[in-house]
Amino acid sequence: AEDACGGTMRGSSGIISSPNFPNEYHNNADCTWTIVAEPGDTISLIFTDFQMEEKYDYLEIEGSEPPTIGLSGMNIPPPVISNKNWLRLHFVTDNNHRYRGFSAHYQVKKAIDFKSRGFKLFPGKDNSNKFSILNEGGIKQASNLCPDPGEPENGKRIGSDFSLGATVQFSCDEDYVLQGSKSITCQRIAEVFAAWSDHRPVCKVKTCGSNLQGPGGTFTSPNFPFQYDSNAQCVWVITAINTNKVIQINFEEFDLEIGYDTLTIGDGGEVGDPKTVLQVLTGSFVPDLIVSMSNQMWLHLQTDESVGSIGFKVNYKEIEKESCGDPGTPLYGIREGDGFSNRDVLRFECQFGFELIGEKSIICQENNQWSANIPICIFPCLSNFTAPMGTVLSPDYPEGYGNNLNCIWTIISDPGSRIHLSFNDFDLESQFDFLAVKDGDSPDSPVIGTFTGAEVPSHLTSNGHILRLEFQADHSMSGRGFNITYNTFGHNECPDPGVPINARRFGDNFQLGSSISVICEEGFIKTQGTETITCMLMDGKVMWSGPIPKCGAPCGGHFSSPSGVILSPGWPGYYKDSLNCEWVIEAEPGHSIKITFERFQTELNYDVLEVHDGPNLLSPLLGSYNGTQVPQFLFSSSNFMYLLFTTDNSRSNNGFKIHYESVTVNTYSCLDPGIPVHGRRYGHDFSIGSTVSFSCDPGYRLSHEEPLLCEKNHWWSHPLPTCDALCGGDVRGPSGTILSPGYPDLYPNSLNCTWTVDVTHGKG
Repeated sequence: AEDACGGTMRGSSGIISSPNFPNEYHNNADCTWTIVAEPGDTISLIFTDFQMEEKYDYLEIEGSEPPTIGLSGMNIPPPVISNKNWLRLHFVTDNNHRYRGFSAHYQVKKAIDFKSRGFKLFPGKDNSNKFSILNEGGIKQASNLCPDPGEPENGKRIGSDFSLGATVQFSCDEDYVLQGSKSITCQRIAEVFAAWSDHRPVCKVKTCGSNLQGPGGTFTSPNFPFQYDSNAQCVWVITAINTNKVIQINFEEFDLEIGYDTLTIGDGGEVGDPKTVLQVLTGSFVPDLIVSMSNQMWLHLQTDESVGSIGFKVNYKEIEKESCGDPGTPLYGIREGDGFSNRDVLRFECQFGFELIGEKSIICQENNQWSANIPICIFPCLSNFTAPMGTVLSPDYPEGYGNNLNCIWTIISDPGSRIHLSFNDFDLESQFDFLAVKDGDSPDSPVIGTFTGAEVPSHLTSNGHILRLEFQADHSMSGRGFNITYNTFGHNECPDPGVPINARRFGDNFQLGSSISVICEEGFIKTQGTETITCMLMDGKVMWSGPIPKCGAPCGGHFSSPSGVILSPGWPGYYKDSLNCEWVIEAEPGHSIKITFERFQTELNYDVLEVHDGPNLLSPLLGSYNGTQVPQFLFSSSNFMYLLFTTDNSRSNNGFKIHYESVTVNTYSCLDPGIPVHGRRYGHDFSIGSTVSFSCDPGYRLSHEEPLLCEKNHWWSHPLPTCDALCGGDVRGPSGTILSPGYPDLYPNSLNCTWTVDVTHGKG
């Protein structure tokens, strides 16, 4: 096995998972776990996830009845009960095809429990079915009845036979979702007593979700791309219009709090039925595609009470029956085969210079799922390039190149030509990781440039027809890496400048005397070069008249156009550390400014965007935002708005994309004041003289209680209040909620909060 696996497990309960779970297990694994309890005790093993290659990868269990159980395939097995005080699990995989594997929860049932709890734990109506335990732990007589499992609150039970072998089923009332097993069976356990195969399920109220229909569409988790709600129970049911088709989904984005928040996906319309479960997803790893077996698919999002993440965006569509859907082609890869039906095979290889990681072929299985995700094509650490143009990437770009690297790439063009490098992205650990570019093919060739840190170098051109790139990374930390494109060109032309990121290029002729122009996309400005460059002869060399233009999101600026976009520096990548950026938006006199947040994600508590109602930092504060919690929009009360973005010296994030526009004030009313995050608004009349008031969700407190009055100057009497989870305070009333400061985001450091709870005299 590639990882150490297996071992001896002791204790009253625990979890056993295949190596690397919930990601794919390794090939050629051979793992053995032994669960050991005290003499007389028994062990129950309940599987929560199970996906293996049918027949070739398997889990063998010893110590149960029957003595040996062999498990394989894609269905979650029923619970396993030991008939001894031990269970042995033996996990074996072959040399190809990998899946998620398994995860199981074990619990020790102690013999002393039978005695101390008596038949109350397993109540039979007939006293002749009671059992007792001898001093030596022997059994006099076993119970033949399971206890009454009861009915779930907001649900019902079907079946009243509790004898051995009987099965009862459960369902939930409308607007509630079943969590747990839809049916349970009365089983004999260790020849001692009768017990149900699983716990009685619970019915939880649906808090969000909808019924969707084909032929296709998109839906998201609540609040996406901002943080989803805590304690959510969301259910979506997708139904194909054509009953002869099935449902395919793929995730554009997916990020749940790993291990605590889950998205369960099942086949058909019976939400929560464990027998129909296709996938249980958490964290950020998801299959390329998930396909139903019938014309319906259900999705159930469950979140806990603590901090969450941005959630997910799902695309769905109807596809033909007995099909796995089109999984796509790897970036820098080539696919052979265009059939997606059951038993069809797709084969993959990588473009020249790239190395394939993953499965070279995948098969569409009978359950409409591909046998594996499509592979990825990564850039090797040592390679020679002879094609006239290509790409050089650091290992695992852009996920981070790792440590202890010494990579060498050689680019060889035809004699008499030259080579041009364009640096599209560059991020190395400053002063410790280096890229050296040499004008020749040997270690002793002249160095054209040596680069480190996050500053993108300007373009480079060789003097000869060979370039050597040497990349060294030390033993700790790494950056995003680099993305460099190269092309070769003759002596009477300039190198292809490429199309700058975040820009459009005009002109495709690079001969001597030709010119090209570059215009930045909305929200970006030129960070290098001029709008137009010309291919000309300088100092005996044919070269561009100036550096190739680049476009980036600026750190601050003064905007006076009727509408536009403000981006955090570095967008769409991560912003930099230690920023202090100021933007001023100016509208025509008599107008107001509206800003709308399209995306917002900064380091919680440390990287902050302040929005002020006026032209500078001394203007009234409309709001201070960090993490993912922002209002949908904000308005200024004058024709100026000031934004200040400050970041600390560690950790960054995606930042923000904000749209602004100049809006005209209505003669008889004020603009929509918005609704506070975690709050509600009362009143929809915004005419002059009207008031609106606000309240907060349980556990939050309004920053000011006074209602907003629409005054004669068309502005509200004061800014929109905020709903804050405060550090300490007095809590009164028969019931309520207490939240940690900043909830649902992380609380700050160095807190000491005290809450006093005061209820009616004489009550506790």
